[in-house]
Amino acid sequence: MIPLYGEVPRDLEDWVAALQQAGLHVVLVQNNPGHLSMLPAALQRSEQGLRLIDNQNVGGVAGGFNRGIDAAIAGGVDWITLLDQDSRLLPADLHRLREPWAQLTQPSLLVGPLIWDGRRECLHAMASVTKLQKYLVTRLLISSGTTFRAADWPRLGPMAEWLVVDFVDHTWCFRAQARQAFRLLQHPEVRLVQRFGSTHPNRLCRWLGMELYTPSRHFYQLRNLRWLLQQAEIPLDLRCKELLKMLLKPLLWLLCEPRRRENFAAILAAFRAPLPGVGSF
Repeated sequence: MIPLYGEVPRDLEDWVAALQQAGLHVVLVQNNPGHLSMLPAALQRSEQGLRLIDNQNVGGVAGGFNRGIDAAIAGGVDWITLLDQDSRLLPADLHRLREPWAQLTQPSLLVGPLIWDGRRECLHAMASVTKLQKYLVTRLLISSGTTFRAADWPRLGPMAEWLVVDFVDHTWCFRAQARQAFRLLQHPEVRLVQRFGSTHPNRLCRWLGMELYTPSRHFYQLRNLRWLLQQAEIPLDLRCKELLKMLLKPLLWLLCEPRRRENFAAILAAFRAPLPGVGSF
């Protein structure tokens, strides 16, 4: 299933048609409020193998995934693969992502591809060297490409919609591991090319691995990170790493990025924003 937001990719219609022709059911969630007309005409209606949902961006990307997953399961599917509108996997790749269930005795699995950072030309978040047979054991999967059994959705539970966008996959993955004993694997034979943000205009920031995002994304990154640091399910080393980022990144946003006033307002709002209680995934 694929939530849509912002400009619709030109090749979306052809890609969806290829998935349908391969016998795969596609759920599109339009998260652009009031803009169903932005879609190509062939995607503006539900038909055999295609379901279109208008979500009006309720709950952001998390809400889009939740609505789409519920609709797919209601349609009788056995497997769910989450994809972003810019993600491109071949039908054969989607089938490969289901292989671990047939080859392993562990039934509680989340499986994703290796992620190739198309901007930096390197693997994103290098996988662990630990293996379960040929599959790479990891503790975090980005949403794009993540595959699971529809029957496991009640145990996995919905994504946290109050987060809207950033750290949605973190909270969902670590909750699955801590509370439901799911194993997270990456399939070494499936590679997904993904681009994160826009190229940062500042050389130092690029060297530090930063991408350029809008002030509104900075708000969600900082607000959600404040909450993430309080969650016991998040590994201590990751919390320490993200805490250091929280201390450094706002300074760099103010010193090295355009729209400084908007960034300053976003930072203040993020630190002042009320948070749900600890443990409330």
